[in-house]
Amino acid sequence: MMSSDAGVAARSAPLGPDDPHELGSYTLLGKLGQGGMGMVYLGRSGKGRLVAIKVIRNEAVGNPEFRARFRLEAETARRVARVCTAEVLDADPDAEWPYLVTEFIEGETLARYVQRNGPLADANLEQLAVGVAAALTAIHSAGIVHRDLKPANVILSPFGPRVIDFGIARAVDAGSNLTGDLQQLGTPAFMSPEQIESRPITSAVDIWAWGGLVAFAATGHYPFGEASAQVLLYRALHEEPQLDDVDPALRPIVWHAMRKDPSTRPSAQQLMLRLLGDPSGTGPDAAAAVNPQDVTNVLQGWKLPVPGPGAPATGTPATGSTGPHGAGFPAPAAAPVSSGYTVDQDAPTRLPASAGGPGGPGGGGADGPGRQGGTGRSRNRTPLLVGGGVVVVGAILAGVFALSAGGDGGSGTDAANPATVSGAPATSTQSAQSAAFTLPRAAQPLGKDTLVYASNRNGNYDLFTGQVTDNGPLANDKPIVTGPDQEMLPAISSDRKTIVYFKKGSPNTLQAIAADGSGKPVQLFTLGPAAKLTIADDARPSLSPDGGFLVIRSTTDQTGTLNPGLYVVKLDGSSVRRLNAKPQATDPAWSPDGERIAYWSNSTGGNRGFIVVIPTQPDAQPTPITQDQGNGDSDPVWSPDSRKIAFTRAKNGDLEIFEMNSDGTDARQLTRVRGDDQDPAYAPDGRIAFSGQRNPTNPDDRQLYVLNPDDLNDGDRKLTTTGGFNGHARWNAG
Repeated sequence: MMSSDAGVAARSAPLGPDDPHELGSYTLLGKLGQGGMGMVYLGRSGKGRLVAIKVIRNEAVGNPEFRARFRLEAETARRVARVCTAEVLDADPDAEWPYLVTEFIEGETLARYVQRNGPLADANLEQLAVGVAAALTAIHSAGIVHRDLKPANVILSPFGPRVIDFGIARAVDAGSNLTGDLQQLGTPAFMSPEQIESRPITSAVDIWAWGGLVAFAATGHYPFGEASAQVLLYRALHEEPQLDDVDPALRPIVWHAMRKDPSTRPSAQQLMLRLLGDPSGTGPDAAAAVNPQDVTNVLQGWKLPVPGPGAPATGTPATGSTGPHGAGFPAPAAAPVSSGYTVDQDAPTRLPASAGGPGGPGGGGADGPGRQGGTGRSRNRTPLLVGGGVVVVGAILAGVFALSAGGDGGSGTDAANPATVSGAPATSTQSAQSAAFTLPRAAQPLGKDTLVYASNRNGNYDLFTGQVTDNGPLANDKPIVTGPDQEMLPAISSDRKTIVYFKKGSPNTLQAIAADGSGKPVQLFTLGPAAKLTIADDARPSLSPDGGFLVIRSTTDQTGTLNPGLYVVKLDGSSVRRLNAKPQATDPAWSPDGERIAYWSNSTGGNRGFIVVIPTQPDAQPTPITQDQGNGDSDPVWSPDSRKIAFTRAKNGDLEIFEMNSDGTDARQLTRVRGDDQDPAYAPDGRIAFSGQRNPTNPDDRQLYVLNPDDLNDGDRKLTTTGGFNGHARWNAG
């Protein structure tokens, strides 16, 4: 249960006579703390959402360089994927009190937690190391250097560590001309030698601070001991960090991160490789990239030990909340404003739907000019430190859902009311629609051996479900949508209780129905900006794993203007965002981990082309993972673990089913029978169903088949026996 607004406000320090009580449309409720750039306030938006508001301190407002830095921060912070960070919601650098508004996150700072409970235990320490490295990967990928990473700027939220306070981060942009004393900003115990000596600042300063932060979490003391600021700075320049008490598995990684020469430190991605046991991450020149599918989900099962009897329930107010993170809570009102912030650990916050990291490999434009290298890694690495679970490296590296940020330009959305499109406030109609909209759902989910497909056995396309058995054709084969219309191209929700499908007509529409066929179908996209979309002929929808969005091909955008392409749309129709894909892109498939969308496109037109993958975050660039080989590839679909993609490829005059790694490597042919095999669909257990036209005397005869890609010796087995078309199968979610 979320903490009440009153409870949250009670744990903040009261506003003083010199504090503002309103900033723009935000009402201030209390003070959360003070940081290097100013004061952080607890506030409430006009929609009632609790937010953290960072305000430049009064004496700095008249400093043009400081204000310029704040403006730059507000612009660049929006580029940071919300991986172990907090979403930036609003900013006004030109206000009398310039401010930045961020998502509010509940949790206790690492500084306060260690002060109360001592060093982190092994599992939590490993999760912290990977989580902070993941956050730095996202921050650095946006071209930003944090500059003040420290224990007070890491929140131990109920869902894992969150790096906060980008108050002294700025984009590494040539020509920013923000030099001089600004480069000195940092905390002495975690400042790198180059910061101390006012040498050029790069992302390596954050890697140094990461090492010091992990050492602190592991031992409970600063990497260069306890001393005055001057002594700590001297030791950082001339002595080695104190790492004797750091876990032996972590010690060499931390030591490497804290090399005096910034050029010898690893990058954030290389830290991830080292933490996951890949020796290719040992050197600064290593060209390795972290493969999202190779990372174990260190945040899954994150749970901090409950403080023992007598431990204080809250800590001191935050000083580390001056950046694009939100903030936390201070201690009881009697406690002075100091370092670190604390909140009720038993009051979970909303888990952000983004995950993030790099905006995706650059493609030089929609669908990219060609294949981008460096994403493929062996999946046989044994993690050195991290054990158990499967990583959602959507949370670690790749692409934010951030799909609550409706709008073609990736504009932000108030998560309390995600009906914002292109940065414009939601209308009351959209808000009501969002609140009232529910998908039809079956009382019981489809069994994992049940697939959905289209068949024209009755003279028109209807949707059927059937149970795949160990041998023989489908069992319990039955219709779920029938009638005079042409209803095809189904997609299954991740809870297997809803089917979304394409209804061909004039105009074409998308429909949703309970997966057992009960109740009446519901038409999607009847209100809001999605109502202006024109669903393309034979367009297959694909659902996001969280069930809140789908991706579809449309020939018009949310204004009704001709703009063919792929669109990510909120199911209630309240937000629309066009993917950065070519106009001819089609057949999108959302990965089960939520990070990427695969589709096929081409350069010259035609029925096939090459397979492309694009991260789900706004403004991400696409990466072709197969080459344009005479319009040969189409129909991509993801394996349940998001590691593989099955697709159709033209081969020797036939169409065959192929499977490859999700980065395009190791493509192998799965079918070899004469005829046209296409439309693969993975089962939850990894088997593949597909449709095949293998009757040379009847070109209209298309049947469903199933094969096991891990044991091709068994060949494929026929699943349907009715005449006519049987295809468009979907077995797994998507």
